[in-house]
Amino acid sequence: MLFHVYADPKPEGYYDPVTEPFGIYRQILDADWLLYILLPLLLIIVVGGLMLAWRVHEIPAHKADHKKMRQAELVSALTLLGLLEHWVWAVALFIAYMDWQATEDWLVRILRLSRQVDPGNTAVPPAPTFAPATDTTGAPVATTPAPAAAQSAPLEPRLSAVSATAPDKEPKA
Repeated sequence: MLFHVYADPKPEGYYDPVTEPFGIYRQILDADWLLYILLPLLLIIVVGGLMLAWRVHEIPAHKADHKKMRQAELVSALTLLGLLEHWVWAVALFIAYMDWQATEDWLVRILRLSRQVDPGNTAVPPAPTFAPATDTTGAPVATTPAPAAAQSAPLEPRLSAVSATAPDKEPKA
């Protein structure tokens, strides 16, 4: 027989008296028919678990193929590498579910806004104004005036330096 548990019946006292199976439990443990049922059931459970794990593992590749992404081959390779290094599978999942077109549009918009020059706005923004300094009683505190050289510095040289470095046209995309 393929699954014969005991060749001979075990004598009384073979098991520990406290944990010895008795009655129907002993008959089930001595039965070969139970092993004929449990082995295929165990194989079905193991194969089903492996199939489920493989389907979950291939989610990023199927998502990339469904979206017809340019990175589909990269995602497929990363899912296979994810069998060995699990963090690689997480990267593949991120790439597959990321909306790359929206991300690209967002970055391009930021770059275009950073290169735009407003030709009508050539004035230097006004200096911030502050409330006069006061002490804890509310009385004004004497402040020292700024040096005369700093007050009389012309603004034109700074404006011409800024306008000379700014591009006149928007770059071609």
